[in-house]
Amino acid sequence: MIKSRDEYSENLESQYRRMGRIYEEIIKDFESTTFSKSFQERLDKVYDFFLICYHLREWVKKDAKVGQTIKDKLPTFEKEDSPVHFQMCRDLCNRSKHVTLETKEHYKPNDVNTKIVPCGGGIFSVHKKELEEARNKKETIHLKEEDEIFLGNFFVTFRGRNYDLKGVVQACMHEWKVFFEENDLLLPRSTPFPISPTG
Repeated sequence: MIKSRDEYSENLESQYRRMGRIYEEIIKDFESTTFSKSFQERLDKVYDFFLICYHLREWVKKDAKVGQTIKDKLPTFEKEDSPVHFQMCRDLCNRSKHVTLETKEHYKPNDVNTKIVPCGGGIFSVHKKELEEARNKKETIHLKEEDEIFLGNFFVTFRGRNYDLKGVVQACMHEWKVFFEENDLLLPRSTPFPISPTG
């Protein structure tokens, strides 16, 4: 049975597409051969991605246009049978909001030690004029993160293993892409429009 345009949720698709745009920016950044960002700046979009990825489940659950049979198939982010990259996503999303992952009654992390770790280093750059001014005043320059160009990569530590961060992001995106496509949640480019009776 072909669905009409009104049976699709534009709000849900909009959130999915937003995650997709952030995903594309992350992949472009990780595959770039030019380096211009600090360690923290390279992670900003990654944390935005994990935030949307984790909460997309809630968007699907609360959308009235999504049937219960589809909602029953939603992947989880905390059970042992859930995809390992979704388990990492949940922990990283919550770590970015709460500083640390603590085991509480209402919330149990998949691994309290889940974190993103840099691999490699960076270079720091300060303008020559600023260096000369500091030298003349007999002052030192405090380097800040915006002075850094990070040249390394990142991995995620989870349950005693290291996972490539880019691979975790790709796996999360793939999982949602399959779910949305298999459950016909994305409005096709061409859909039938309702024909109203003429009077």
